[in-house]
Amino acid sequence: MKKLICLLLALLTIIACVPVLAEQESKALVLYFDYSENIDTTGLDVDAISQASMAGTRARDNSNLLVMVDVLKERTNADVCSLRAADLYAPDFGDMMGPAREQKENNEMLAFQEEVPDFSRYDVICLGTPVWWYGAPQSILTVLQQADFSGKKIVFFGIHRGSGFAGIPEEILSYQPDAVIVDRFTVECQTPNEETRAQFNAFLDQVAW
Repeated sequence: MKKLICLLLALLTIIACVPVLAEQESKALVLYFDYSENIDTTGLDVDAISQASMAGTRARDNSNLLVMVDVLKERTNADVCSLRAADLYAPDFGDMMGPAREQKENNEMLAFQEEVPDFSRYDVICLGTPVWWYGAPQSILTVLQQADFSGKKIVFFGIHRGSGFAGIPEEILSYQPDAVIVDRFTVECQTPNEETRAQFNAFLDQVAW
């Protein structure tokens, strides 16, 4: 009888602890900006859209940034927010560069198609972005200047065309000095999708969440 009572007490203790443990788990958000999701596709067919987003290469069927977002969706219970500018960019990368650079030089505060999340709900921000002119695109900088990431952990992931992390980690901390970048990962944008997926999975295996 005593053994049965002890067993029941142990089970009740475990059940009582489950909600507490769930409440203590860090809540994460995947926040990212991808060029292929921010182009004006009016009048373009599927092939043209693929080429415009620089996804249509032999080794890549998708933006490597979106590949990493998919991996995070598969591996975490994080919420996901894609930053989509109200004013879309030209589908030709060369045509996009001038206006996008002006936005950055003028430090324009961009409007988005949807309201950004309430960041106070999250402990971890997985921040994804391409490198544009050795830093983050203006969509990312707009959020960094308007949000409060104090005390939050940031896991940075990005794509580049040869510049590595460039100045993005420094930009993040210049606007969010009370946040902590716990780890960072970047990959060259022309890397095959499956190679990117494998490398990013290996990176996530060792992240100190």
